[in-house]
Amino acid sequence: MKKNRMAALGLALLCAGSTFFITNQLSANEPYMIEKLNNQSTLEVLGIEVDTDAIKSTHSVKDKNVITDVKGKKWVYIEYTDITPFIDDLENYYEVDFVGTFIDVQSAIMRKHAQIGDQIPIILLDEDLHEGTFSFTRESGETLSFPIQFDSKKGWTYKEPVLFESAR
Repeated sequence: MKKNRMAALGLALLCAGSTFFITNQLSANEPYMIEKLNNQSTLEVLGIEVDTDAIKSTHSVKDKNVITDVKGKKWVYIEYTDITPFIDDLENYYEVDFVGTFIDVQSAIMRKHAQIGDQIPIILLDEDLHEGTFSFTRESGETLSFPIQFDSKKGWTYKEPVLFESAR
């Protein structure tokens, strides 16, 4: 009887400990998963169907993470919060003006258009790294997508955003 009670108590403690561990792991990964789901949602609005596991930010000019939109166009995917390794590598291949204005165009968009509650932006560049989009979704569900492009005389510039209405 005592052995049965000890075994039951041990099993209960094991279950409680396992539940605590799993809950702790899920909550530790939740912000990462929420960001992935938000990025997936923004990509879908832009015409790119991709699984959350396939969403990986590009860190290298040579080893680009490429995703394809519904029209078949290939895009280099870069997460705004994970752009530093990509910019560091970009400096090895491009002139200072190219890299500097690439940083400046992102800052200009954020200063002028970002609002509290906006999701973290994503950047899509063509495979030649000369044009793309800087996009984020507002708390209301609307997605703003700013066309960006490199001009040899002006550097990186952006145009007013294309607005995608909320699908909610």
